[in-house]
Amino acid sequence: MKGLLLNSPIYRERSEFNEDYLPPLGLGYIATHLSDSGINVNIVDCVKERYGISEILELLREQQPEFMGINVFTQNYDIVKEIVENCPIGITLIIGGQVVKNIYADILQWDIENPLIIIIGEGEFILPAILNSNCSELPFHKTSKKEVYRVDKSSIYYPRDLRLVHLDRSKLKEDVVTNHYGEKEASLITSRGCLYNCAFCGGAHNLNRDITIRHRNLSDVEHEIYEITSLYPEVTSIRVLDDLFLRDEISINNAIEMFGKLQHLSWRGMAHILTFVRSFDSIPQLKQNGCREIFVGIESGSERIRKKIHKPGTVQQIEDIVLELLRSGIDVKGYFMFGFPNETVADAEATYLLASRLKKIACEEMGQFRLSVFQFRPYHGTELYNEILQSGRKISSIKSNETLNVVSGRSQFNFHSGNYSEIDDNALDEYILKTQSL
Repeated sequence: MKGLLLNSPIYRERSEFNEDYLPPLGLGYIATHLSDSGINVNIVDCVKERYGISEILELLREQQPEFMGINVFTQNYDIVKEIVENCPIGITLIIGGQVVKNIYADILQWDIENPLIIIIGEGEFILPAILNSNCSELPFHKTSKKEVYRVDKSSIYYPRDLRLVHLDRSKLKEDVVTNHYGEKEASLITSRGCLYNCAFCGGAHNLNRDITIRHRNLSDVEHEIYEITSLYPEVTSIRVLDDLFLRDEISINNAIEMFGKLQHLSWRGMAHILTFVRSFDSIPQLKQNGCREIFVGIESGSERIRKKIHKPGTVQQIEDIVLELLRSGIDVKGYFMFGFPNETVADAEATYLLASRLKKIACEEMGQFRLSVFQFRPYHGTELYNEILQSGRKISSIKSNETLNVVSGRSQFNFHSGNYSEIDDNALDEYILKTQSL
């Protein structure tokens, strides 16, 4: 048996944009376990290759795989739908991704003649069993050609112990990138699940009570880093992609201990602003042990909006903690978002002013502060998505906001599906552009 796993495209037509890129580690895990079970599978990263619909369909006609797996998310729902509805006959289609639990009923209505398998949840263990015809769990929905499986904490195929989920990086091909410091960098994941309940996020804890929060132990992560540096001697930076690597005082101390043994590496990672509230004294040690940059989801500088989107931490705490990180020489990348439902000009102005203050602070400290700014998009199943529908408003299909594409290198982020704020379109674009320009 041979198959293809597609990291689904975000553009309908082939793109020539050369922008920031992260390897599809999730597909890498799945491909690894499929190969371990005797299934010949390759990953086609349509984002990296900048493939559009026509290139993907031509690839499927040329290679004629027995199955094709593809991930779907809100942003590219229509694109994935068109791909699978026009897929060559005879290929078994497999669809997965975080959003599938909220849209599987819609997918079942797509005009698909091929056999279809939908996986809700994590697929590393169940997919090899399904394709090898030895799955011991039944789909909860089944017709002559369509099956839907659910992998949650009650399933025997649920990855409870992340030590058992391994990654053959050769499946990803060229997964080393050059970061904005000019360093060769590899990425890894240290946890699954989330502690927080952000109203705009499909990974919010209150939406995913059918799974558990799982962390890899320190030695397991350390072993993977040694594997990376053995496979790629040119790598000098590690990027930790998950939100929970730095989640509390214990995890900060673990990071200090682990990277203290890896003095030849620098590293970057995500953190919640509250992570450091009780750990100010540990911040200089993070710097001493290789921490180069912290990514923080700030989202809004309006206390009213922060409360609405369930974003813990006050504006003052954001300023205090970012100051301490920058003072210690750790760079900070802050993520901001404009256009939340019912957001006003006053709310947007508060966000812009916060971003401006943080940038000004950085001018006086050792660390650098940079920004990434987005327009709010409602994602299927999230609290804000449902709130918009309940208000009687229709959620538009996602399309590119060409006004924002004047900023080079960001076209992959400049999508929107309507403006649900109380700010007019032109003013909203202006806030995004002038904040990004900081």
